[in-house]
Amino acid sequence: MGIRIYRLLYAGVWLVFLAVPVIVAVRADVPVVLRVVALVATVCFVAVYLAAFWDEDDGPRPGRRAALRALVLAVLAAATLPATGYTGITYASFITAIVVFTLPVRAGLISGVTVWATAALVSLPFAEHPGPILGTGLGVLFIVVIRLAENFEHRQHHAEQELRQAAERDAIARDVHDVLGHSLTVLSIRAQLARRLIDLEPERAREEVDRIDALARESLAQVRSTVARLRTPHLASEVETAREALAAAGISADVEVRSVDDTDAELFAWALREAVTNVVRHAQASTCRVRVEPGRLRVEDDGVGGVGGVGGELVSDGAGSGLRGLRERASKAGARLAVSERDAGAERPGTVLEVSRP
Repeated sequence: MGIRIYRLLYAGVWLVFLAVPVIVAVRADVPVVLRVVALVATVCFVAVYLAAFWDEDDGPRPGRRAALRALVLAVLAAATLPATGYTGITYASFITAIVVFTLPVRAGLISGVTVWATAALVSLPFAEHPGPILGTGLGVLFIVVIRLAENFEHRQHHAEQELRQAAERDAIARDVHDVLGHSLTVLSIRAQLARRLIDLEPERAREEVDRIDALARESLAQVRSTVARLRTPHLASEVETAREALAAAGISADVEVRSVDDTDAELFAWALREAVTNVVRHAQASTCRVRVEPGRLRVEDDGVGGVGGVGGELVSDGAGSGLRGLRERASKAGARLAVSERDAGAERPGTVLEVSRP
């Protein structure tokens, strides 16, 4: 309703220019009936014109409706000509506005300008001076500029919306990667452990299978909620999951966590998930040390380093999607992600991942 009223007021302001043909009609040296017809036709013209801007024009065949309105307005404008004479071209600029703003941009501009140009050519031989023609021409130029600006703004808004949607899709893909990468890695490790225990410790193997089932269900729920943009990881639960994943992989875990604020907790939870996933999947490490403190998360292993450590594939070529996504998260949160080898000269240098605030 508010937008309709705004459009109606904006369109109605320009009706003041109809005062020119109305004054001419009132003063015209023609029979009274022709003057009355001109005034009645002008009132009807105004009503149809304003109705066009009040309607949403979102129904079927908007082009046909625009053409019908333009035809009705042209007939009403023609009825005023015996009294208004060449000043009747003023009505043409309003018909142009209806066509330009109710049809698609290209069709509207071509059709609208054609309407005014035709009226101008017809009126030119009868014009006592070029004032009305030039005046309406400037009005039409103004209409064209406004329509082009409106179209540009609409396209820019559409492009920005597309960019936002693309960013949202990237964020969802990144979250799904983080959830699935971690969960599937833990599932794989636990499945390998259960397979080794089937003959040696059947009861423990059954426990591992039960854990696999529970983790699979939890992972499915996480993926669903992540896609729905409802889930963010909790640091406490990620710490416990990290301990279990490292233990299942036969990696000794040294974990120390101090209290951090909510902003850091969410970022560190994502970072811990990615780092531990890479340690379990690539590092071939025997120990992994995790330190979480205000403004800083540090995860280091004693594995093979390079593409094998907590840095995963990022250390090698910078293209790892998991750590690339984590780097984006850190940047958006105003933090810094650093990945390096712990001891570059050692046979098993290990890798260090650190997320910190400046």
